[in-house]
Amino acid sequence: MSDVDQLDRAFEALARDLAHTHGPGAAAAMATARARRRTKVGAVALATLVVVGGGLAVPRMLFPADGVAANGGSARLDAAALEQATEGWLDGWDLEARMGGSFDRPGCDALDATPLSTQTGTTVLFIDDSSAAIRINGFPDGDDVGRSWDDQVADISACERLGTPARVPVDGTTVMHWRVDLDDDGARTTDVWLAKDGLRTGLLELVTPARPAPDASVRGVAEALLAGVRDGWTESGMQQTTPRPLDVGRLPEWKDVDLEGAFDGWRSPTKRAATTAPNLLCLDDHLDGSTAGTAAGGSPWGLSYRIAGYLDPAEATADVEVILDQLRACDSSDVRLRTLPNGVHVATYDTGGPEPYNALWIAAEGDRAGLVAVERADRALPADVPQDVADALLQILRKPWE
Repeated sequence: MSDVDQLDRAFEALARDLAHTHGPGAAAAMATARARRRTKVGAVALATLVVVGGGLAVPRMLFPADGVAANGGSARLDAAALEQATEGWLDGWDLEARMGGSFDRPGCDALDATPLSTQTGTTVLFIDDSSAAIRINGFPDGDDVGRSWDDQVADISACERLGTPARVPVDGTTVMHWRVDLDDDGARTTDVWLAKDGLRTGLLELVTPARPAPDASVRGVAEALLAGVRDGWTESGMQQTTPRPLDVGRLPEWKDVDLEGAFDGWRSPTKRAATTAPNLLCLDDHLDGSTAGTAAGGSPWGLSYRIAGYLDPAEATADVEVILDQLRACDSSDVRLRTLPNGVHVATYDTGGPEPYNALWIAAEGDRAGLVAVERADRALPADVPQDVADALLQILRKPWE
């Protein structure tokens, strides 16, 4: 544990002693969270001056309203917790994926990369036109979590459309919040929160057309994320991962590859909001293994893509095999799978209705893997498009690390 973390723990203990109260249990914390969050955060309840070690005097401001995270509180960050955090702005969160199409996401590798972490777990929550992707990461020691935190904050802040984060004070620590610079009215990543406590960090990325996040929700999500990091629960469970070194390269940009042009106009005719992965019910994995970096996004006309880089090329192949196995076993749609001469796999499936045509491309190339899909097209896949998209995908996967 770092000196800063030890100091924070000491401050928290002192605050509880001064107040002559004990920290609430999980049930009590949940019961009082609603009332606490209604209180103005700016009202300072108490300022203390603490003499530490060799006589260093350190001031600490204690806030009367830190929601579910107050007094070191922890609670799982599930649909109910996010519902409370975004109350009055976004309502109806649950685990059921029920969105169509795709959304715009900043080209920011740092949103997916958590260097030095050895555990990771994810939870993805949805409402009809929005999604929230939550990732919690664990670290072996305080030095690693501190170095990873500093690196990730700097890298996210350097990304286009993100910039300098706001610092949200919660229970004696700071949660970072970035508002994405918006220039259109489509569904897209709008807000990112990053929190740290002990040997864990947590990131929440929100996609919604209902923006920007009001101040009450910015704070509510910050509180819920910090409490969730402390609790450590994720819907996927915490999985062991291969640590990514701090000095690993970045996934390259591929603006010179015309991926959308390779579809020759084949797309959904209806504008929709969704995640960066195809909404095929039998496909649970979307290149989610031990990646060294990922980039994902798409267009509002049914296109989604995800490019992943790996420290070990064998892991890229293994991730693709997981997806292929799921496609072969799919019983929610009639999936037809074939492999092109260049090694790229193409799956097509019919979902019925006036826009029944869907296709996805999946490939591994060296230490890279990629997944590209178009959903809800209203005409059959043109004959030349499978090969053209496959060639574009391989161009992207073969670009060197930056």
